[in-house]
Amino acid sequence: MAELNALDRRDEDSQTICLDYSDQARQSLLTSLRMSIVVWGLIPAVISAFGLFNLLISIISHNENDRLNDWALISIGLIIPTLILIAIRNLSKAHLLLDKNGLEIPPDLLSTRLKAQYIPWHSINKIAFHQSEPDKQKKIESPLKSDQIVLYLKQQQPVAIKLDRLDIASCEKLLVCLDVFAGGVERESLEVLSNLIKTHLRDQANQSLAALARGNVLSHTELWEDELKRRFRAAAFMPLEPGMIMRNGSLTVLRQLALGGLSAVYLGQLENNSLVVLKESVVPDDAKTELKDKAREMFAREANLLIKLQHPNIVPVLDYFVENSRSYLLLDYISGQDLRQYVKQSGRVREGLVLQWAHQIAVIIDYLHKQEPPIIHRDLTPDNLVLRPDGTIVAIDFGAANEFIGNATGTFVGKQSYISPEQFRGKACLQSDIYAFGGTLYYLLTGEDPEALSQSEPAEIIEVSPQLNDLVKCCTDLELETRIKSASEIIESLQRISQEKVL
Repeated sequence: MAELNALDRRDEDSQTICLDYSDQARQSLLTSLRMSIVVWGLIPAVISAFGLFNLLISIISHNENDRLNDWALISIGLIIPTLILIAIRNLSKAHLLLDKNGLEIPPDLLSTRLKAQYIPWHSINKIAFHQSEPDKQKKIESPLKSDQIVLYLKQQQPVAIKLDRLDIASCEKLLVCLDVFAGGVERESLEVLSNLIKTHLRDQANQSLAALARGNVLSHTELWEDELKRRFRAAAFMPLEPGMIMRNGSLTVLRQLALGGLSAVYLGQLENNSLVVLKESVVPDDAKTELKDKAREMFAREANLLIKLQHPNIVPVLDYFVENSRSYLLLDYISGQDLRQYVKQSGRVREGLVLQWAHQIAVIIDYLHKQEPPIIHRDLTPDNLVLRPDGTIVAIDFGAANEFIGNATGTFVGKQSYISPEQFRGKACLQSDIYAFGGTLYYLLTGEDPEALSQSEPAEIIEVSPQLNDLVKCCTDLELETRIKSASEIIESLQRISQEKVL
């Protein structure tokens, strides 16, 4: 009864995250049962019909001798299909279901658990990762074969979640959910699992980019947390509480990812159970009314422009809204490693790979600048460019929130090493993104942030081709008149440099 009550609570007042959790034995049996419907469906139906016919004949003829046999035939014809249909229904439950109250694990034939098991979070003593013996033949496609997360319960036998039944993305989401919903439960070796997932994602990236030598891929959660710590100054600010319902009931705040200054970043969940990133910006109560109004107007204008963007190298902005005098951007949740984290872990990037990434970044800038009206990114830095496992670069954040805060508070917010002189004076233009682009290339090539408000030349500290050095130098020219004018010009320069390197 307690289990039923827990299930009822889950359905009534929480949203559920669903992770595919299928195993080969279950799928094979399910397929066999479905394909043999003629055997267990039609034949018992014929037997049942035959028994029913005989029963009617015996009733009409007042012959009571064979009625027991007739009832047996009818029962066989009804019971067998019913039992098999129940089995198919249970076997079809191949998902882990997690919410703020607990998790539900589907039936498992191999462990003789024939029905789904619901486990409230408060009934768990410890969560531990049990790793199998190292297997040299283990392939990238199944990096967690035989590994398990074991839930040690207070009054029941331990329950294992078999990780080879989850894909890597689901494993990462599972770890996030355990952190969100069972944060107070003792845990053992979960960091080992987290590192295994990062290693697998790194190997995927290495396969896609043959030249990629090493580096770990961090979750989007870590990415945002790192970014916020670097980005915002300290200030008095009360963040949202986990479990808070927002956006007219369509968004649930799961946990805070990062906090700093006058902004915070949260992991959220929509009504369709998809995970999202919620970015919050707050105007202080003591800010001037006209500045607050101007900042909010600018934020809404830019947010509407960002929502319309559709480009594979730009993280989708799903929505913006204002609630309780705070402004919010709602962004898609992605996995990846930002370029600053990559350089920190792997060192400076070889020139050939920098050229590949530079071309992708220039295409992003070109797309933004050709919008109507043109969109200035304002914060194009290594922190806001993410390397996906397939080797593509994605821009994950824009400077709208920064300028929003700056206008309201009169303080400068941003990464000064990548800010052009005109943007520093509050007059950002399209060429401001080109300055930040040059600074980003300098960082990738040297492993060091460029000097603020200066022209960058990577050749001063490393060996780099004169053509690429000149490109960085022209992009970071302090004067607009002599700085490269457009992203299209950058793309043409990169193509020439690549062709010359091949020749």
